[in-house]
Order: sequence, then structure tokens, then C-alpha cells
Amino acid sequence: MTWRENAIEKTRVYLENMVGLGYAANAAGENIPPRLIVDSTIDKIVEIAEETFPLARVMDESDIVLHAEGPGASHRLPSLGALNWLSLTVEKAIRHLSRAMFDLAGADGARLARVVDARLSGLAPGSIWMGVKIAAPPPDLLPEDGALVAELSSQISTLPSVVRFIGDEEIIPGIEEFSPDPAMRDVQLSTLLSFAPTGKKGIHTLELASKDAGSASLSQRERVVLRDAISKPVPRDLRRGKFTGFAREVDLDKTRIHLRNVPDVGTLRCIVPQLGTSHARQLLGGLVQVTGQYATDRAGRPRLIFVESIEPIHASQTELGI
Repeated sequence: MTWRENAIEKTRVYLENMVGLGYAANAAGENIPPRLIVDSTIDKIVEIAEETFPLARVMDESDIVLHAEGPGASHRLPSLGALNWLSLTVEKAIRHLSRAMFDLAGADGARLARVVDARLSGLAPGSIWMGVKIAAPPPDLLPEDGALVAELSSQISTLPSVVRFIGDEEIIPGIEEFSPDPAMRDVQLSTLLSFAPTGKKGIHTLELASKDAGSASLSQRERVVLRDAISKPVPRDLRRGKFTGFAREVDLDKTRIHLRNVPDVGTLRCIVPQLGTSHARQLLGGLVQVTGQYATDRAGRPRLIFVESIEPIHASQTELGI
């Protein structure tokens, strides 16, 4: 049953009760004015019309729904600063997730992220409820690229489920089974960190909800756990290795680089501690070699590496087979 169907059923119950009161009064020979019978239920009907139906539309028509709570998101008069923070945060997080997801799939993440069309699917009262939906891919995309953009909606909708693996002090180990690709799991946690409120705009809690994954909340506590998990991730069953590829998709805030065209691997997500701006500029777009410990997906393919050394490979070295 959809949220709208639930809202209709709730309305029907109140209307049937109202009609029942009228029948009972007539059967008892009581001359109760219809207005009094209507007045006994009208407040509930108005509440459903003003709050329940708008929220139902948002929930039914969105890939993900954000529910902000705090002094800046008051029930009737949320601040424009809080609303602006929420919309900018959602857009930034979706761009970050889409770039990384497309890149890890071997596509041109930067190009495809620019065609992602995130739409406001609705607002609802009750603090701030904001729905977001990814529009259909542009028709001029290649079929494989269009499929990736369409898949983005599914990836966004799973985020509430990932939130539930954030424990009081660390990420709960079961997340490896739920999200078995260590590179995509790292992207998901990084995206959730973008969503987690700092409290600066009067938003203390941000609830994420979707039709399939239910709801889960992020607060400053989860923000601390996520930041620690991203800065010091500790996947199990690490192996040591050395890989060569082209450095792309640099994220200085979270010290991540994607290594493209890695032989027998494809795209490898790299965690590079202490990655500075000048160093990143030297590496970006060039052929580099990374050494460190890496995690694999279920098929045994390297997906995420904790880099101990990263060095550019010059043309002369390539010619020499280095």
C-alpha cells in the first residue's frame, strides 16, 4: 500500500465515523444538527489534508526524503538558512555519490555527473520534509551510460539502510555483507558524512527515508563516527599489492583518488593519507603507481587500496618497463 493509499484509508475511517454518528443520532431520535456532527471530525480531516497528504505525495514520488529537525526547522516557520543548507547539502551529496559511482563503474564520472538531473519532488510541513527524485536519463546518452544514471536512483534509495550500520562508536561489522564492494561502501559512508548535520544552521538531526529502505537518522554523533571511519577505515582480509593507472577523480577533503585503466582491475579507489593540493595537482591526469594494502569485492577483484606510496610514472620510465 502506498503512502497516499494509507492517507485515503485514514480519511475514510474518520468520514465513516462521522456518518456513523449521524445514523446513531437519528436511530436514537436525537435531533443533532449536522454541523455539530461535522465539527466533531473536521479538525482531523483538515490535519490530514494539510499534513498527511502532502507528506504522502513526497514519500511516494521520491527516491529519497530528507526530514530535518532542530531550531532552524520549526514546524510552521523553518528558517530560509536551514532550507538553503538542506537543498545545497542534498545536491552536493548526490553529485559526489554519482561521480564516484560512475567512475568506479568505469565510466566518465565527471561528465555523467553533470547530466544527473536531481529534482525537488515536494515539500511537506512538520519541521522540513524534502523529497528528491532523479529524473530519467537524457535520451542522447549511450545505453550503458543511461543505465548507470538510472541505477543512481537505486543507490540513493539504499542510503537509509547504510545509516543503520553506524554504531555508537564505530561502523557495525555487518555492513560488509550488506554492501560487499569496499569501494562503493567507502563512497556510501562518505556521502552520509556529507548529509550528517553540524548543527550550525539550526538543524540537529537529519532523517533519511525511502520507500524500500524505511528511515534512519543522522546527528552530530553519527557525524563523529563517520568522520573517524573514513579517516581510518579498517576493512578485513587486506592484501598487499602494487598497481598502475591514471589518477582521476581527486577528493581532497576525504583524501581519495580514483586510479583508472588499472590492468585486470578497471578503476581502483585509493585512500591517500596526507594528500595535499600541490601533490594532487602533480598526479591528476597522469600515470601513477600506488603501493599498499587493498580490499577486494566478492569476486576477488581489487577495489579499495590504502596507499603507502604513490609516485608519478614518467614517459621514460614507461619505455623502460618500470
